[in-house]
Amino acid sequence: MDDLGKLRNLLLKEEQESLLELKIQLEKLTVESHTPQIIIEKISPFISSILEKSYSSDKKLLLEALSPIVLELIDRNYEESKDKVVKQLAPLITTAIKEQIKSHKDEVVDALYPVIGNMITRYVSKTFEDMLFSINDQIKNGLTFKTLKRKINAKIHGISETELLLKEHALTNVKAVFFIHKETGIVLSHTQNINNPINEPEMIASMMTAIRSFVNDWIDKNEKHQEINTIEYGGSKIVLEASGYSYLAVIIDGAVTNITINSIREVLSQLVAKYSDEIKNFDGNMENLPKEEFLSIISQLINEEEEVNNKSLHPLVYILPLILVSWISYTIYNNIIDNNLAKKANEILYKDSALTIYRLEVEVKNKNMIINGMVPFSFYKDLAYKDLQKIDNIKSIQNNIQIIDSFDNPKDIYDKITYLTLALNLKEGNRIEYSYNYPNVKVFGNVFSKKEKKYVEEQFKLIKGLENIDFEVGIVPPNIEDIIYFEQNSSEILPNQEYKLIKIINLLHNLDEDLVLEIRGFRDFTGTLERNAILVKERAENIMKYLKVKGNVSQKLVNIGINDIPTNIDKENYPEQGRRVVFTWKK
Repeated sequence: MDDLGKLRNLLLKEEQESLLELKIQLEKLTVESHTPQIIIEKISPFISSILEKSYSSDKKLLLEALSPIVLELIDRNYEESKDKVVKQLAPLITTAIKEQIKSHKDEVVDALYPVIGNMITRYVSKTFEDMLFSINDQIKNGLTFKTLKRKINAKIHGISETELLLKEHALTNVKAVFFIHKETGIVLSHTQNINNPINEPEMIASMMTAIRSFVNDWIDKNEKHQEINTIEYGGSKIVLEASGYSYLAVIIDGAVTNITINSIREVLSQLVAKYSDEIKNFDGNMENLPKEEFLSIISQLINEEEEVNNKSLHPLVYILPLILVSWISYTIYNNIIDNNLAKKANEILYKDSALTIYRLEVEVKNKNMIINGMVPFSFYKDLAYKDLQKIDNIKSIQNNIQIIDSFDNPKDIYDKITYLTLALNLKEGNRIEYSYNYPNVKVFGNVFSKKEKKYVEEQFKLIKGLENIDFEVGIVPPNIEDIIYFEQNSSEILPNQEYKLIKIINLLHNLDEDLVLEIRGFRDFTGTLERNAILVKERAENIMKYLKVKGNVSQKLVNIGINDIPTNIDKENYPEQGRRVVFTWKK
């Protein structure tokens, strides 16, 4: 090193060292600026402070800047880890629902109502569809004893075979049983029919708890101190049986009988009797409960379905029963025909004024007619035979009437009066009595018309041996008991009511023309008073028009529309009976 260099080192030593150190730091800074990891380590401590300051000074601007980044990260993370997120959230949802039911029952009921309604509607529709398919299959089955028995029962009871099949399907089928803690709504134990599995029993139990709490709260507000017992959705029912700290919820398809209800109560009694302390002190820890014992007890309610194979029998097996049934039916049919013929023959003899006073009776066996009785002359015997020859479908007539000459002794006269009175009282509306004191008789009572009164007087005058006949017979038309019913919001006469009107028309034709018949219309529990006032008037007017036009009755008819509900109807079971028209005689 020359002298100049030495001099420079002596004079500029400190500056050279500073320059060298600056060069080293510059090189280090250059390296760090090209290394992202080092830059992140240096800047990280300041990011929190920068964000905090930015949030305090301009929060809106910071949110606008970061929101797209955060949302994109969330979406990307959810798509990549969807299954993991679902598994992590599933246990929390059940717990959250339970807690929500405890604190906000009303909100849970409102939120779940659309889901419950749609779910039950689909289930009921599917169940009813399956039942109809099953019924159609059974109707199409071949000749079996069960099928034949069902057909006979349908004919006997006057209903269709499909209705009987519907009754056969209305059996109790316990689908599931839930044993639920009343305070927490937690399912202590549950079981279900293996043929009708239920998904997510915890969720269903929570919904039932919410529904039960909602209804019971409503009942309490209305001062009805009772628990809800049954929730019904079409063909499915949820039967709730509660104790002090728990209750059973039993889902049933089909009919809920008293036997089923008693079985549910018996199972709940067993649970409460054996494990009341465990249920009362339940703190949410399922490990402290005898779950296997609970399951064993509630499983008693499950009815496992059994398949029954109905073997078809050979049709020859049914020949003997069919022959027996046919013979019995034929015998009954002949007896009905014989009885109708005998009734018709006796009515003809009683209506003949010349034969009414005599004791004549007719018997019919296999359409062969036999006439028995006594008359004073052969003329009456021949007259009876001639009258009965007019009857159709008679094979033969055997006239066994005896002719007796003497009829004038007091005993014979008494017999004539007795038989004549009995014959006259066979007519509807006649109530005739007598007081006999030989040779006088007093006749009193009521008949239904002036014409009938005259006819009664003439018949008693035909009795020989009576010296004085005192008539005190009044005229009282018979009460019309028939009631005409109408459809709701209608005044048209139903076809199945016309036979009653025809019966009334036949009665009116036999009554006096100066009578006044009041036609009274009533209303039911539905509709407004103004609408019902029109309906009751129209119903009475239509009845009156029917009697006048189609019946050609001569009596005076009065239309009385009473805008009121009849007092003698069963309001709870048959409210439709209020839509009626009745008939009364004006006094």
